[in-house]
Formats: sequence, structure tokens, C-alpha cells
Amino acid sequence: MYRASVGLAIGLAFGMTSCGGALATVEASGAVTWDGQPLPDGQIAFLPEVGGGTGGSGTIKDGRYTVRAPAGKYTVQITASKLVPLPAGKTGMMGAKEEMQQYIPDRYNAKSKLTVDVGAVKEFPFALTSK
Repeated sequence: MYRASVGLAIGLAFGMTSCGGALATVEASGAVTWDGQPLPDGQIAFLPEVGGGTGGSGTIKDGRYTVRAPAGKYTVQITASKLVPLPAGKTGMMGAKEEMQQYIPDRYNAKSKLTVDVGAVKEFPFALTSK
């Protein structure tokens, strides 16, 4: 009985992936600037606007990113962290005088209004500002 159940589960999993096939993805890329300068390091995520599903994410390095995602409409979230000195008299783990902190405002990540429509257009620049 156990073998039959395992065999059935494997067969169903294979059938579901082979019938529908994997979603075709599109490569989207672009520049990300912070106050007019290339964002040195960060993360970018394309989150589907409707119905959940698959999005894409990637690393931002020297102001450039590349993300693979299925064609569709996405909300974009951009994050970046840097070492920030702790206030005088405060120490972090193991006596650290600095800690990593997110410095990109929520309006570009948790409360992002940035959107893209991946498909025919594949280049999406983002000019972020601290103000």
C-alpha cells in the first residue's frame, strides 16, 4: 500500500508538471540609482499584482539588476542595507559599534507603488531618492 501511494504521488507530481509545463520567463533588467548615483548593492523583487503566482527577484550590483519572471504586471520592491554607527554608548552583538540597517524608504519596498509590466518591454530603470 505504501509503495502504491508513493508511486501515485510521484506520478501525479510528474503529470502536473509535464502537462502544464514550466512558465516561460522573460529577462528584465535595468539601472537603479539612489539620489542620482548607482545603487552599490541591494535586492529587487517583482511581486505579481494579482492572484499570487510566480514573480522574480535578483541582486542589484553597481546600479544594475537582472530578473527573470513570467510576463505580467508586478509591484517592485527594492531594498538595500549598509553599516550604520550605533549611538554613543550603545553596542551591538559582540561589542560591535555598527549594525546593518535598511536605508531605502518603505515607499520603495514594503509600501511600494513601483510597478512594471514585463513582456514586450524588458528594460526598467528606477531612480530612487531619499527625499
